[in-house]
Amino acid sequence: MGVLGGLHPAVLAWTAEKADGPDWFLAAAAAIPVPEDEDDGVVRLVDDDELGKHPGPAAVLQSWLDSPATGEILSRSEVYCAVAKSRYRTLEHLRQIPADEALANHEPDVALTILLDRCGRSTDRWEALAGAMTFDYDGEKITFGELRDSLDPTPAEAQTS
Repeated sequence: MGVLGGLHPAVLAWTAEKADGPDWFLAAAAAIPVPEDEDDGVVRLVDDDELGKHPGPAAVLQSWLDSPATGEILSRSEVYCAVAKSRYRTLEHLRQIPADEALANHEPDVALTILLDRCGRSTDRWEALAGAMTFDYDGEKITFGELRDSLDPTPAEAQTS
């Protein structure tokens, strides 16, 4: 595995994309740091200590969520987990994660706390949350942001006199 460190990042990216290599190879390729002046298109998930060294850690998290390469080397679920666990995450990051992932798989306490705070003392929001929590797994997946936004009651239609 030490040989991977000697390969150029572009070679690793090409190999990861073109070769249907074993999972350990793809994970090892994604873990090798790329020089700061190069972008090889490989998503590398790093811990918060490494993120803290970056001038814009929240922007890095957003790049993970936006990357079209995600899903090829790393699963979307791995990316969602890394974003949800990061101390640099924002509500906007969480809003982009599928609701079922946010509530069931990755840091559910964070997502539930946000929803509970959102509901507050509003019985309408609590009713909306109860209804929204019955995910239709055969239907379209919604994001955590869409779930959170659905807790606001529909504005009453303007009445005409």
